[in-house]
Amino acid sequence: MSSNYKHIFFDLDHTLWDFASNSRKTLLHLFDEFDLGKKGISEFDEFIHKYETINEALWAKYRAGELEKHRLRDDRFPTVLKHWDIVDVGLANAINERYLTDGPKQPGLMPNAIETLDYLQSKYEVHLITNGFKEVQTTKLNSSGLHGYFKTITTSEEVGVLKPNPKVFHHALDLATAHPQDSIYVGDHFESDVLGSKNAGIDQVFFNPHDLDHPKIATFEIQNLVELQTIL
Repeated sequence: MSSNYKHIFFDLDHTLWDFASNSRKTLLHLFDEFDLGKKGISEFDEFIHKYETINEALWAKYRAGELEKHRLRDDRFPTVLKHWDIVDVGLANAINERYLTDGPKQPGLMPNAIETLDYLQSKYEVHLITNGFKEVQTTKLNSSGLHGYFKTITTSEEVGVLKPNPKVFHHALDLATAHPQDSIYVGDHFESDVLGSKNAGIDQVFFNPHDLDHPKIATFEIQNLVELQTIL
């Protein structure tokens, strides 16, 4: 790897913060608390599968600019519950509010996240770029002990566009007083992270723990964050 790198930019969800595990733990607790098993949803695994499918579809629309923030948040649980013919706006809103409050407080991180950040922090300036909402991401960083690792934090919300729009990456570079040629970006989403940073002129590390099939265009590809210690 080039010795010219001075700045390491990270994605947050699914890259450092274990979104899938933290979300599942939160939803399991809410499934029990709101007695969803007695309301016609017999299996938690079916519930979470339906939630993840609907949530990802809504996020894809949000990333494409086809859905506003409040609709993303407000639509997902009513849509999930409707699959079991549960039409209860009050219940859906209550679950949504608790999910937004409790979910970001979960501390789970991807394997070797802290060890990798400890290693990199002594050698590079470390930054964060995330499509998540500012207040939610701040809670995640504080709850998981990640906040102190980043010199700058860029959220798409404050830029006004989402990754993969190059404006997000250019804003982050400006905030960090960095240049594309001395920076590298680490993220798990092929379109938002790899293509987004590539189109902004930044080298990429595609974090691909599930070995998903994709075009082999990233500068580097890893399946565990600890591999960054060998290439950086």
